[in-house]
Parts: sequence; structure tokens; C-alpha cells
Amino acid sequence: MKRIHWTPQLVNKFWDGIAQTELDDLSFGKVAGPKFIELIGNFLIPGGRHLDFGAGSGHVLQLLLDRGLDAAGFDPSPDRQALLVEKVGDHKHFLGIKGTDSTEQFDVVLLMEVVEHVLDEDLHEMLARVARFVKPGGYLIASTPNNENLEYSSVYCPVSDTFFHPWQHVRSFTPHQLSDCFGNFGFSSQFVALVDFSSDVELVEAYKRMVAIESSIKKYQLLLTELDQFDAVLRSGTPLGLWQRIKRRMDLLWRHRTLIMNLHSLAHDMFLRLDEVTNHSREELKYTMTSIPKNGDRSTQESDGIDLRIGRETTIVYVGKKQ
Repeated sequence: MKRIHWTPQLVNKFWDGIAQTELDDLSFGKVAGPKFIELIGNFLIPGGRHLDFGAGSGHVLQLLLDRGLDAAGFDPSPDRQALLVEKVGDHKHFLGIKGTDSTEQFDVVLLMEVVEHVLDEDLHEMLARVARFVKPGGYLIASTPNNENLEYSSVYCPVSDTFFHPWQHVRSFTPHQLSDCFGNFGFSSQFVALVDFSSDVELVEAYKRMVAIESSIKKYQLLLTELDQFDAVLRSGTPLGLWQRIKRRMDLLWRHRTLIMNLHSLAHDMFLRLDEVTNHSREELKYTMTSIPKNGDRSTQESDGIDLRIGRETTIVYVGKKQ
């Protein structure tokens, strides 16, 4: 068994391929982007200039533009640059695609789920380029998986006998390591937190449980139709004997009673499911966030980012100010 050796060409090929599949719908920007933007909203600057560094398929860039913020995109892949222009090129707040030779500076640079993908030989230059994009006094906003175990997250391909990370991660950080890393490039930490974006799964499951009663609703709709037909016979004036009319009316009343009881049970179940979803939205979707105190217990802050009791991963959210 061999481990995949990532090269710049292979990395570009990988992400260009991902962009052409439905896997792109699982990207961090698509799944967690709206909540992420809400979380760091106080650091976005109306009227300022923003750059989405590593814009990928443009999910976050689109969110920034739709928020009324002037924003540009940076991505090294020509194919993804073309996709970005196709997606947001006509937006009135779009500032264009910036290349490696750009000398422009921005009030805010977003580096969402990027540093874990950068190859060792490119990391220093990439971080230096990011720092150059941020103007003095501007903000760098970054995110990355918290203390990810790359071995446990990897997969094995039996065809090529290759072991690799399915999302092309090559490194992981703890909150302190990430803060120290950016500190080496002139940033002082303004906000560092661990955020659980995985609670969406709970919401989806609650919704699925609510939708699961759709089959019951259809069953009751058929019963209602049958009762309507049964009732129509009684109202049609069709000659029936006294005993037949009594029997049919008793049968009709019994079915109506059963239907009402079932509908009451169904309505109660729907209420519980709806209450479950709304409570989840109100409580669970509040970010499960733990701010990292500057003088806190380092051993606690660097604990494993996966809580095995609930099987969730956390994401480091970092905001730094350029000196």
C-alpha cells in the first residue's frame, strides 16, 4: 500500500474534478457558509473590500456579494477561475478574480478551509501572499478543522492500492498552533473559537422524521375519499332497506370516528415533530461555540477535536488583525 503524493498539478486536477460532481454540494462553503458568515459578520466591513482566498466554486463569494459587500475571489486554478466568473461575474459588487501577481490590498481576507490543503512546499509563500493581500489594520478570517486525525479520516483505494485523505487534507491545527502560525505573518488574534457546524445533521434527521408521516397522510386521504364515496351512496337516494341503511350509517359513523382519532394522533405527531425542528433551530443551531481564552488551560485547548461521545467534529474559527 502506498500513500498518495500530492503535487500542485494533482491537487488542481482533484478539485477541478470535484467541481464537476455532486460532491461539491458537500463543500464547507455550501453546507456551513451561511452560518459561518453570520458568525463572523461583525468583522465584515460594509463599504470595505473583501477577498475570498481559495474561493473554489464560489459559494462563500456569492454569500458575500449577496450581503451587499464588495468582494473579489482568488483561486489558482484557471478552470475554477472561469467558473467563478461565470457564476458571479455580472454581480454589481464583484471586484474580479485576483491572481498571484496582484498587489491589491483588502480590508478583509477570508481563508476558509484552505490551510489544511496547502502542500508543505507552498505553505510559507501562500501565507505570505495572504498577508500581503490584507492591508494594515485589516482582518484575516480563517477556518480549519480542529486537531483532525488525518489517519482516521483517510480512505483506501483497492484499485490503485493507495491511501489518501478524501478531501485532500495534508495537515491539521489546534487553535494555538493556528494562532501562532498567523502570528508569524504579522497578525494578532482578535477572536478564536471552536464551532460545531455539524448540528445541521440533527435538524435534517428531525425533518426527515416529520416528512416520514407523509405516507400516513396519503393513507388518510384515501380513507377520506372512500368515506366520501360511501356517503354519496347514502345521499343519492338509491333504494335501500331499513336495515341496510342503518348498517351503512353505523359503518360510516364508525369509520368517521376511527378517522378522527387517527387524524388527531397524526396531528399530535406532526406537532411534536414540528416542535422538535423549531426547538432545534432555536437551541441546537445556536453555535456550539467555545471561545479560547488567551490564558486558559493549554492542555484543554489542544484536546482532540472529535468528541467520541457524540461523534462530532469542531472547526477552528480565527480572526486576526494585521499589525
